Amino acid sequence: MEKFVFLCVVLMACSLEAHNVHLSKDQKEKIQQYTVECIKETGVKTELIEEAKKGQLSDDGGFKKFLFCFFQKTGMLTSDAKLNTEVALSKLPPGIDKAAASKLLDECKAKKGKDSADTAYEIFKCYYSGTKQHVIFA
Repeated sequence: MEKFVFLCVVLMACSLEAHNVHLSKDQKEKIQQYTVECIKETGVKTELIEEAKKGQLSDDGGFKKFLFCFFQKTGMLTSDAKLNTEVALSKLPPGIDKAAASKLLDECKAKKGKDSADTAYEIFKCYYSGTKQHVIFA
């Protein structure tokens, strides 16, 4: 399976906006596929995804469920929201400092929420705020 970003990311449904990150066609297609699937599965409001694209992360329950769904589909989170750092690192695209990402992921994997979706959100928020390179889905 081709690598694609630990997202940083945030989600949306059709195109992808990457900042200093180069993704392959396959990576973009997988991200779009998972995004569409998770929007359908969670019912997240697309406006929340649009806001996330601008850096405004919502603590809405639907958005949190979306993140959990997305990261579970990528294999980066287990069904009980444990971060698989090895998988996350393997999905980082070229141009990302893997040593720095590994350190940040180790810090973020300790984040816990009241349930799996909340934990996914806390991990994502930690990683998103700790890196300058983001992949935002639109």
